[in-house]
Amino acid sequence: MLTIPLGAGATNAHQRFSVQLGDSLIDFELDFISYLDSPAWSMNLVRDGTRLVSGAMLEPGCDVIQSYRAGIGQLVFTGAEVTLDNLGIENFLVWVPPVT
Repeated sequence: MLTIPLGAGATNAHQRFSVQLGDSLIDFELDFISYLDSPAWSMNLVRDGTRLVSGAMLEPGCDVIQSYRAGIGQLVFTGAEVTLDNLGIENFLVWVPPVT
């Protein structure tokens, strides 16, 4: 397991970073969406220029990429409901490697 580093606050409302997940270097794109009834975080994942995940919503208590079958394991979002200021503080994105 690995906790993905996430930043909170307005300066991190649009985050771009890369993390090595097993054999794959994954580019993360996270965007805070404030125009919805309930504010949310949307996530895209890219590997070697190919988009694996597009628009996955960070919702506590679930594998947020399960329906994408990206082949990189699970990304489980844990903790409190999301706000602009609590990402990576009261909630976390945890990578669980695929079972081989």
